[in-house]
Amino acid sequence: MKDKINVKKLLKLAGHLVVIAALAFVVKKIIDMDIKLSDLSSPRVIAAFAVGLVIQTAQIIIACWSWLMFTRSLSGQKIPYSAAMPVFTRSNIYKYLPGNVFQYVGRNQLAADMKISHVDVACATILDVLFCVFWTGIISVVLLGGRIAELMSKYGRNLLIVAAVGIAVLAAAAIVIRLKFRDRVSSYLSRYAKAFSKERRPQLLFGIFYYFVHNLVSAAMYFACLWFIVPQAGAGELAALTGAFMFAWIIGFVTPGAPGGIGIREGVMLFVCGDSYADRIVLFVLVMRIASVFADVAAFVIGKVYEKAHKTKQ
Repeated sequence: MKDKINVKKLLKLAGHLVVIAALAFVVKKIIDMDIKLSDLSSPRVIAAFAVGLVIQTAQIIIACWSWLMFTRSLSGQKIPYSAAMPVFTRSNIYKYLPGNVFQYVGRNQLAADMKISHVDVACATILDVLFCVFWTGIISVVLLGGRIAELMSKYGRNLLIVAAVGIAVLAAAAIVIRLKFRDRVSSYLSRYAKAFSKERRPQLLFGIFYYFVHNLVSAAMYFACLWFIVPQAGAGELAALTGAFMFAWIIGFVTPGAPGGIGIREGVMLFVCGDSYADRIVLFVLVMRIASVFADVAAFVIGKVYEKAHKTKQ
C-alpha cells in the first residue's frame, strides 16, 4: 500500500515537472519570436490580437467536448467533463516540449484518472486529430477556390510523400499487430464496433460535427484578423489568405522539422498573394502566433482554476 502511495506521489511530481518544463519552453518560444512592441502598437493590430486570444482560448476549452465524446463512445463510460477538461488543457501546453507528441500522450492521463483503457483514450485522440485535419482541409480548399491547384503543384509532393510513408508505416504496423496480437485486436474490434451502435452514435456524430463548426469559427476569426491587419486587401483576397493560412497549418502539421508550421504559413500565404502585402502578412502570422501561445497558457490557467474549484466544491 505504501509503495502504491509512493508511486502516485512520484507520478504527480513528474507531472508537475513536465508542466514547469512546458511553461519554460513557452517563455523560450515568446523570446525567440523577437517581438518588436512598435509593430504591435497599432489599434487594429491590438484588436486582431484580442480577437485571436479570446476566440482561441474559448476553442481550446470547448474542444475538450469533442475529444470527450469520442472517448465516451469508445470506452462506453460516462466520463464527466470536470475530469477531462483539466487534463485536456494541461496536455495542450505539452506541445511546446521538443517532439510535439507530448500534447497527445499527455491526454492519456485521463485513462489513469478514470481507470479506463489507455487504448480507448489514444484512439479517441487519433479520431480527434483526423477530423480536425479533415475539416481544416475541406474549408481551406473551399476558401482557396481555383488557387488550390497552384498550391498543390508546389506542396502536393510533400503531402503525397508523408501520406505514402504514413500508409506504409500503418500497413506494416497492422501486419505486425495482427500476427503478434491477433486475439487482442479481435477483442478491441469487437468492442469498438459498439461505438457505432444506435445509442452511442450521437456522441461520435457530435465529435465529427464539432470540428466542422470549430473550423468555420476559426476561418471567420482569421478573416476578421486579416481584415484588421491587411485592410487594403479585398474580400476575395482575404478569403484566399484565410484559406492559405488554414492550408498551411496542414502542411506544417505533417512536415517534419517545422514545429507549429514555422515559416510554412508565411510561405504559403505569400505564394497565394505574391509580394503585395508581404510585410502585413508576416505581421499577421506573428500576431496569430503570439495570440495562440497566450491562448494556450490562458486555457491552461482556466483549467487549473476549474479543477481546483471543482475539487473544493466536492
